[in-house]
This record gives sequence, structure tokens and C-alpha cells, in this order.
Amino acid sequence: MYMFDLAEKEAAISEAVTIPELIKDLPETQNRQVSLFIKALANYIEKTSFQNPGAILDEVQRCLSEQNPHRALQRLFVYMVTIGTSEDALNVRLYSTGDVARFFGVSVATINNWINQGRFLGVEKGERFKQVRIPENAVYAASTGVRTTVAEAAEMYELERARLNRNRPMTEAEELSELASAVVHFEKKYGGTYEETLGSRSNLSPDESRDAAQWAGLLQSIERRGTSI
Repeated sequence: MYMFDLAEKEAAISEAVTIPELIKDLPETQNRQVSLFIKALANYIEKTSFQNPGAILDEVQRCLSEQNPHRALQRLFVYMVTIGTSEDALNVRLYSTGDVARFFGVSVATINNWINQGRFLGVEKGERFKQVRIPENAVYAASTGVRTTVAEAAEMYELERARLNRNRPMTEAEELSELASAVVHFEKKYGGTYEETLGSRSNLSPDESRDAAQWAGLLQSIERRGTSI
């Protein structure tokens, strides 16, 4: 991670203010291209920011509607530099893929596949032989559309450990038993197997979508262990 000291932060903000002036007098056709880039950048910030970027995105939208793309770009640059060097951003906890696999109840290989598929918004594939570190504010986007931060998954994992009063790692048999119990819970709740219920429907409510993602993950974990229930 690249870290700014105070002088560098101030210099970066100064540059963020002045650089967009270079596009101020571009021809209209090029301004349209710049506007497309700004929208892509704004969408990325909306999907990956751990803070609520609503105010800055509203301002950017207003600038674009007023045909003022250089001002929109200026506000985005300043926002990125400021957020990227804030204490909140610098104090974000980073997890290994092994940690995250444990939180989500899947294998490390699955976490790496999810990273490669872009399931963790804003998390890039690491260099070869270098382990990826995943920030706690990273958002996992399930295929069902449900989104969960790594911090939320970690919290649920710790709450479940506390509920079960587990102060030591579970054995493989214990893990399998827990997975089977969780699957039975969903089968009782929805009156059938995953394939017969949530897995065969497309018009799921938000709660059902979350249950479907968890249920499917449980079944995948059991399948990876080469055991059926």
C-alpha cells in the first residue's frame, strides 16, 4: 500500500484541483468522452467506497447535467485523495484469503475464484505467488444479488463461535455436522430441498435471497468434502 505523508497529501489535493482545468476547453466531442470516463469512475466509487459517497456523487451528477465535466472530475479527484488518506481508510483491517474463507465457510480456492470473478468489489487479483489481502470493507456480491461486507461475515462468524462456545478449531467431523444442521434448518424453514424451493425460483425477496446464498454455500461446502446428507 502506498502511504502519503501530510506534505504529499496536500500536494496531491493541489494537483487534483488543478489537473481537471486541462480539459476545461476541450471540444464538445472530447468532453462527451470525458463524461463517460467520469461516470465510470463515479460508478466505481459508489460500488467500492466504505463511506457513503452519496453527496459527492450527487454533486458530480449536477456538474454533468450543467455540462461542466472538468468540475465533476475535479471533485472526484479531490474525494479520492481525501478518502484515500483519511485515518478511517488507513486503519481498515486486512484479512488473508484463509481468514475470509473461514468467515464465509468456503475453501481458499473458492475465495481466489471469487476474486478472479470480481465477486469482491474493488479487490484485485494479486501478483503471482503473492497472497491477496482483503480489506474488511470489501463487499462480496453473491450471484443472487445479495451483498455482504467482509466485516459483516467476520462478525457473523465470531457470533456463531460464541454461540457454540467454541474456543478451539472444529474438527472436520464437527464442521460437517454443523453444515448438515444448517442445511436441515433451511429445509424445515422452506419445506423442501434447495433445488425444490429457493433454488428453483427467481422472484425472491431480499431475505430469501440472503437465505438462498447461505444455503447454496452450505451445500457447496458439503459437496467439497465429498459427503452428502
